[in-house]
Amino acid sequence: MNLITSESMQKLEKKLVESYRIPTQLLMENAGRNIVEKIGEIGIEKPWNQVAVVCGPGNNGGDGLVIARHLNLRHPSLPITIFFVGNPERLKDDPALNYEICQRIGLPIQRVFPGNAPRFPQNTLIIDALFGTGLSKNVEGIFREVINAINEAKESLVIAVDVPSGVDATWGKVMGVAVKAHHTITLGMLKRGLFVAPAREYCGIIHLTDIGIPFHQDNEDIPQEGFLITPDFIRPFLPDKTFLSNKISAGVVMVVAGSPAMTGAGLLTCQAAYRSGAGMVIWATNSQLAPLVKTFIPEVVSAILSTNQKNTQWKYLPHHADEIYEAILQRKCRSIAIGPGLGTSPATRYFIEKIIEKSPVSGVIDADALNAIAANRELWKNRLTGWILTPHEGEMGRLLNRTASSIAENRIAASCALSQYFGCITVLKGPGTIVVSPQGEIAINPTGNPNLATAGSGDVLTGIIASLLAQGKSPFISAVTGVFLHGLSSDLYQKQSHQLLASDLTNSIPYAIKVVKNCEYRIPIVDGD
Repeated sequence: MNLITSESMQKLEKKLVESYRIPTQLLMENAGRNIVEKIGEIGIEKPWNQVAVVCGPGNNGGDGLVIARHLNLRHPSLPITIFFVGNPERLKDDPALNYEICQRIGLPIQRVFPGNAPRFPQNTLIIDALFGTGLSKNVEGIFREVINAINEAKESLVIAVDVPSGVDATWGKVMGVAVKAHHTITLGMLKRGLFVAPAREYCGIIHLTDIGIPFHQDNEDIPQEGFLITPDFIRPFLPDKTFLSNKISAGVVMVVAGSPAMTGAGLLTCQAAYRSGAGMVIWATNSQLAPLVKTFIPEVVSAILSTNQKNTQWKYLPHHADEIYEAILQRKCRSIAIGPGLGTSPATRYFIEKIIEKSPVSGVIDADALNAIAANRELWKNRLTGWILTPHEGEMGRLLNRTASSIAENRIAASCALSQYFGCITVLKGPGTIVVSPQGEIAINPTGNPNLATAGSGDVLTGIIASLLAQGKSPFISAVTGVFLHGLSSDLYQKQSHQLLASDLTNSIPYAIKVVKNCEYRIPIVDGD
């Protein structure tokens, strides 16, 4: 499902309007009328105390004026009031025309002045038409006051026109403050920034409606600036063993994870790899830990590494990289998962550098392996082609030498920067997980929920992606498919319980694969497939 930036949407609309000679007045009329139809589908039968259409001075406000008029035509009993923020005498073109029409037909219009923001009563239907996609600076003054008033409205339903006011629909940033909508009815095409944090929290359910521009006539002119991962997209890449498959052809994964204090990280990675369809999972570990692993996952094959008698507590050491290299070749591994629970000692960090450099196969780099790369980031510039890095915002900050808060402000830009710097596939975990390739492909994941904020969930994701990579999928496709299944596994488990353990997540993976294969899943945050 293609996504577009605000800037490209504006350019595309202008070009197509000029090509087809569609008047902009007609586009605004179409937008307002179609949004009213969507509002009707959402449901407005409730006896509202007030229907507040909050309009700004731009085209988004013009859409709001058309919405108010059509709501009044179709539902004349609704107590509609237009709250206009700005000076109507400065309106131009289509918004000015629609303001005059609303005046002439007698719709109540209340002008909003600084220091006198409206206070909406309980049980108000609020239509947010304050700002659209053209917002380029932080919201201040009376506009900030009005947005705060909308967010403070109790027991009310908030519907945003095109984008929630205050949201940057290209990058997903919040421009100081933004409307928290229950529904967002976006126009023409889905805007990229609506699906990533922090903006995603402000959008509610996203609905798409057309404005009368035949986009399908000029597909080649529509820029590819990202896509929303859908069940239809990943379905061809799901695990699918054939009659002639064997454990080698089904994909062999090498796992380099865990330590005496973090054994569970390796267990979860192995279990997730198996649940995602791998034919065999090899865990490179020591002779003391291997029997313990078998009690939890008897299917795991151990690659026993040498021990150093001087060490009272076992850990991965630099010379183990050579042993793992040989095991990868002997066992015909096709991917490697490295990082979960390894620890951060200098010797382990050197081991991580050595195994990544020496490995004959690429794979997933997570957790402590990411920290090892961040400690010597210049060494790895443009040297991680084919590898998949899976940081959260804190790890991403260390990799880019930035603060975690700066990463959170613009997750898409940070992901693109990481892929460009290291030449890798980037998976930035979090709400609206982002997958970016060095070539600039951007995929945004709609699955997942807050229950994924639990220890070990990232280890599960590492195992899923490494498994798909071992099955012959490309690094980008492995990452895209993996994040969707990971989030969906959590969504499906949430139907049973809101208390999720990472081990519960691994058990839900086969079910997630099944519902996608059987076309039994639709994306809940988007209206329509």
